[in-house]
Amino acid sequence: MNDGLGKMVLNPDVTVRSRGVMEKCSMCIQRIQYGRLDAKKEGRRPKDGEIKTACAQGCPTNAIVFGDFNDPNSQLSELFKDERSYHLLASVGTSFCILSNESLESY
Repeated sequence: MNDGLGKMVLNPDVTVRSRGVMEKCSMCIQRIQYGRLDAKKEGRRPKDGEIKTACAQGCPTNAIVFGDFNDPNSQLSELFKDERSYHLLASVGTSFCILSNESLESY
């Protein structure tokens, strides 16, 4: 059980599938929940950049950003204001691919 597959089986946050089966992205909900819980224990909201999805953490060019778009001072909001930013496939009417209307006001 010390090989890579064995270690993944022991990790309850990772679902191991047979070869050739792709898992749908969960936006690393376990990372989000851990980050929110830690912040809640300290009586605050999660700080900008404190929670990172696996794809954002693993992206060497920082092309993937996870954050609070409703916070005008967040890195995500600042990147969106950049004149070089754009939406993929905007010509066919796409918008943000992931949005959450969940309020964090209780944190």
